[in-house]
Amino acid sequence: MEKPLILVVDDEPKMADNVAEIIKVTGKYDAIAAYSAKDAFNVFEKNKRYFGLANNRIRCIVLDIKMPEVDGLQFLKELREKEPWFKIMPVIILTAYEDRTKWAKATSPLRGMIAAYLKKPPNEQELIDTLDRIFNGEIGHMIDEARKTKYEKWDQLKEDEK
Repeated sequence: MEKPLILVVDDEPKMADNVAEIIKVTGKYDAIAAYSAKDAFNVFEKNKRYFGLANNRIRCIVLDIKMPEVDGLQFLKELREKEPWFKIMPVIILTAYEDRTKWAKATSPLRGMIAAYLKKPPNEQELIDTLDRIFNGEIGHMIDEARKTKYEKWDQLKEDEK
């Protein structure tokens, strides 16, 4: 049986490669790294099935938000507009800092399917547990948790700005 393929998108090659390796070492998942939004779109293109008539081989994205040229949120918006399947693909946001505005945008229903928001460098076990939950069918619950956490983070970050 084919292992789920996880796409790791981060403009820091060491970080992207490290996260992809953490994922692969489990033996449960395959992972591929992309170092920009453009690279990521190329990876999606190369992983089409049946000339694009079936779901893409990529089953989940681990995505950095802050990237040059096209940031993670813009990449996600463009990806969601491309094909219906991409609208429901789970995404794990990975970022070095917490930004109230980006958190709100990332968890917006328009972005959809944000399963988790992890800080860099990711805790290996937390990352794998998050992927396990996604592939064990807990995605709906995780999205609700992420949206709930959005409001808690919003209040916390608002307090931190004072």
